Amino acid sequence: MTEQELLQLRDLAEDGKVQFKERVTDRYEIGCEMVAFSNSRGGKLVIGINDKSGAINTLSYMELQETTNLLTSIASENVIPNVLIDVDNVPTSGGAVVIATISEGKNKPYHDNKGIIWVKNGADKRKVFDNSELAEMMSECGSFAPDEVAVPNATIDDLDADTIKLYLMSRFAPVFKGKNINELNMKDYSLDAMAETVIKGATIERLLRNLHFVRPDGKINVAAMLLFGKYTQRWLPVMTAKCISYIGNSVGGTQFRDKMHDMEIEGNLLHQFRAIMNFFTRNLRKIQIEKEFNSIGELEIPYESLTEYVVNALVHRSLNIKSPIRIFIFDNRVEIHSPGALPNGLTIENIKKGTSMPRNMFLFTNANYLLPYTGAGSGVRRALEYDPNAIFSMEWRTKKSPMLPTSS
Repeated sequence: MTEQELLQLRDLAEDGKVQFKERVTDRYEIGCEMVAFSNSRGGKLVIGINDKSGAINTLSYMELQETTNLLTSIASENVIPNVLIDVDNVPTSGGAVVIATISEGKNKPYHDNKGIIWVKNGADKRKVFDNSELAEMMSECGSFAPDEVAVPNATIDDLDADTIKLYLMSRFAPVFKGKNINELNMKDYSLDAMAETVIKGATIERLLRNLHFVRPDGKINVAAMLLFGKYTQRWLPVMTAKCISYIGNSVGGTQFRDKMHDMEIEGNLLHQFRAIMNFFTRNLRKIQIEKEFNSIGELEIPYESLTEYVVNALVHRSLNIKSPIRIFIFDNRVEIHSPGALPNGLTIENIKKGTSMPRNMFLFTNANYLLPYTGAGSGVRRALEYDPNAIFSMEWRTKKSPMLPTSS
């Protein structure tokens, strides 16, 4: 980094990615900053700039050596598990400052030597107490897969046979086609008979074990309940959606045209998808596209775009955050709120360019046999081609809050 770049960094003031310290006077405090950066998106500690005034107070040669060694020591002793940092000296006209770059951690959650977990909160940091937030950290770095967690007390009997059959028909299409089994006559076959068609001698329980929907301990996992559950919300009550069509343009409005009853939406992801799309079709206006008066109108927001955004919300929502998907129709826009911040450093620009980074990998690789998506990362780009007016935003509240695809 050059002196000019340093001054530009200084002039931007502290934010969630940069922290200024005039000197390292408190090992514990610096360790907490490193923990917060490691648990968030990484950042830089700049030693030699006053965090209140922005004045540069360069370090002497002796201070440079001591500070470099001290920062490395703190990273290995005051951050648990320890982290590697990159320390650089930046020459200035009056001396030099030290910049320590801390990368986003790959073994979250990190804590200080008192056992406290910190994350960045704008220019400051905060303690983490919520188990769901800890689970989200672990999910991001791959040490915890919420879609593969067991659903306590649930069994195969709590799964819907017809939905399982549709899944098998899609996943093993060539096998069933060869046996002349299709969606019209599949009701004539039991689940065990269909499993036998896929693997000779298999029962449906054995097949679901082989497909990893049934865990080695015999319990079904969250993905199985989301994809095949008869009464999914009995076991996973917040894995649902709230759908409201407002009169006006404010979420604080007191009048609505339509509000989906909880019982309408309750069910597995295929049922939720169909219910949400039905909610859209009954509440959005149809507009005349062709000149012919008798032509069939099309939804004011393309159906194909809505499909992509709804599937994205259902499959990629955070399973750790105890909040439903929220779908609001206003007079001038539609909002789809999906619980959870973007995973693994993904940005809105990445999404628009077609970067695919699934949050719930096991669910993602299996839901495409029931829901309309390819898994190639092209869904959002395709949706934007249908409707280029869509807007994406990240809102930050007291907790990680939802990605908000909106269309007007």
